[in-house]
Amino acid sequence: MGAQRRRIDSPDEEQLGAPRPDAPKLHVAPIVLPAPPRAPFPSPAAATSAPSLCTGRIHALDGDAVQLVIGTQIVDAAVDPSVHPAVLRGASERGERVLAERDERGAWLILGALRTQPTPGIDAADAYTIEADKITIRGRSEVSIVTEAAGLVVRALGEVETYADKIISRAEGVHKIVGRILRLN
Repeated sequence: MGAQRRRIDSPDEEQLGAPRPDAPKLHVAPIVLPAPPRAPFPSPAAATSAPSLCTGRIHALDGDAVQLVIGTQIVDAAVDPSVHPAVLRGASERGERVLAERDERGAWLILGALRTQPTPGIDAADAYTIEADKITIRGRSEVSIVTEAAGLVVRALGEVETYADKIISRAEGVHKIVGRILRLN
């Protein structure tokens, strides 16, 4: 019905795995498989066939023409369309590194700049200078410019609030204050 079990309790009984004296001796020859063919080492040209990334510094920047210093070499590089020209100018002026990719043909492409200084609106710093022909700050309900002792708040309700220990308003020409009601103190 079921498999028979046999228990070995005494040392004079047959041990599992022990050779029996009446068993025939077998000779097993080792099997030797041929070695698989080896691929040759890649040539130096093949080693650079995949795109590679590295950093470099801008050596010269003239419109769309950019020269990078990568290691000890000066190379010509194209600029990825997603990189704004102001990013490259800033990196060039501050000596920041740029990220470049070398393609399969050996051509260089600048992918971006690596920030080494704080960015206004993202990082806190001692001082920022924002310079542009026009600066627009928009807030749906309120825009505040605040220091420890003074502030200016522009609200969507049509209010402008200034507060400080001392407020000075100057004009070279006419200083005009217009309102239906003017309230002093």
